[in-house]
Amino acid sequence: MASEAYLDIVAKARAAELEYIAGDLLYYVSEYVHIEDKDAPEVVVPFRLWPAQEDALQSIHNNRLNIILKARQLGVTWLTLAYASWCLLCNPGWLVIALSRTEDEAKELVRRLALIYRYMPELMREGGKDSDGWTGIRYKVTALSIDITYPDGRTSTFKAFPSASGATRSFTANLLILDEWAFQAAAEQIWLSAYPTINRPTGGKVIGLSTIERGTLFEQMVLDAIDGKNGFNLIFLPWDADPRRSLEWYEQTRKA
Repeated sequence: MASEAYLDIVAKARAAELEYIAGDLLYYVSEYVHIEDKDAPEVVVPFRLWPAQEDALQSIHNNRLNIILKARQLGVTWLTLAYASWCLLCNPGWLVIALSRTEDEAKELVRRLALIYRYMPELMREGGKDSDGWTGIRYKVTALSIDITYPDGRTSTFKAFPSASGATRSFTANLLILDEWAFQAAAEQIWLSAYPTINRPTGGKVIGLSTIERGTLFEQMVLDAIDGKNGFNLIFLPWDADPRRSLEWYEQTRKA
């Protein structure tokens, strides 16, 4: 068991680091966030942002209403969850709500966020009391939620739901994430129900992300954002946002 003096020094160092992280989103992601990369020798790897991902992250942070049109397999869901993890870690009392197409996909968002937190033991721990005198932030994971408890007793929460009209009606959220928005059933009804949960003069953010699907609410929201009609900040990540993708790769992919 470590001495009380040592534990106090560690706790003060952790508090100072958390204070620094709160003012530097990019530092937090580069130093603490891990993601899964199925092609890497070790599946869980540090999140090394491509320039396009870094620009998108800054744009999300700087704008209240965000809609992301993306090509496939560009790590945008991981990017969005990295941002959500920072918001929850640095803002006690926050509620982040995520909507996915199905319950399984909602559970997958929770699994990914839990993975991000699991790989930063310097800042937070899962579960109950440890034998080493840990007095820092803790988190608890269920199938569709993550609760974060701070040393002073305050909490922040991440909740994921399958897409359904009225799913978020009884909540007041700080951040609303709509994953694969173009492919959610009853998208119009969901948006009418979900938007009021974050639409406050003093705060509330939206991140809606998807590949394109013609004739959907998402497509219309993108077109309205281009025309400046709906107040959304449009973020576009094309296929070559991944710097490893060449024109030759694109042509081979298109033919396949």
